[in-house]
Amino acid sequence: MIPDTLPTAPAGFSWRARYAIRARERRAFHTVLDADKLVDPSRASHVSVGRDADGLFVQLRHPVLGGEIAEDMRFDEADGRLLTRAVLREVRDSTGGLARREEVLQFHHATLGLPTSAYPEVALPFVLAFCQHDGKRRSLFAWINDRFVARVYVDTIGRATLDLPIGRRDAIEAVMYPDLNDWVSLGAVITRLARPLLPKYRMWFDAEPPHGVLRFEGPYGPPGAPEIVLSLSELG
Repeated sequence: MIPDTLPTAPAGFSWRARYAIRARERRAFHTVLDADKLVDPSRASHVSVGRDADGLFVQLRHPVLGGEIAEDMRFDEADGRLLTRAVLREVRDSTGGLARREEVLQFHHATLGLPTSAYPEVALPFVLAFCQHDGKRRSLFAWINDRFVARVYVDTIGRATLDLPIGRRDAIEAVMYPDLNDWVSLGAVITRLARPLLPKYRMWFDAEPPHGVLRFEGPYGPPGAPEIVLSLSELG
């Protein structure tokens, strides 16, 4: 299946929201990283998606015990396609001091030759909101870092009604899961049999435009990352 380059955001798209954040009750991945020891459920996550003078952006702010994870991603829009341009990821302590920093100034460049269909894994739920949610399976690449880029698939499951901190909302449900053949060649039959067993990232999008993320459940990052649940608590 040929990987897809995601479409750009509709004109005027804007999604600014707060989310209740907590550890996922039942982990799908076996990992030494425990979200219970990382996230701070007493504070909200902040998500902003929109455009400014520098183009399309996704900004994520997640509370962790004793600090904050801050991620800023910039995208180019060309011929209706969404292309990752730059990524800045920081971890700050409780005083605002910088503990970790990772910056990609130019995402697509000749040296590494990343595919145009590669997107930062933590941004994927929020840029998948731009899709038509028409039931079509999509294939793309989740960028974790320059040494770890994984092919993933996204399927629309159907409709659901969610009870959220912000109230009851109708939603479009989708799942994202890795392609194991990126690591081990399994063949078509084994891949088909294994698909129901694959751990999945679950996303629910608002059934009404602009189809922002209502809920996310899964690893915050690649398989093995701490598993969290984000639930919409406030818009604006």
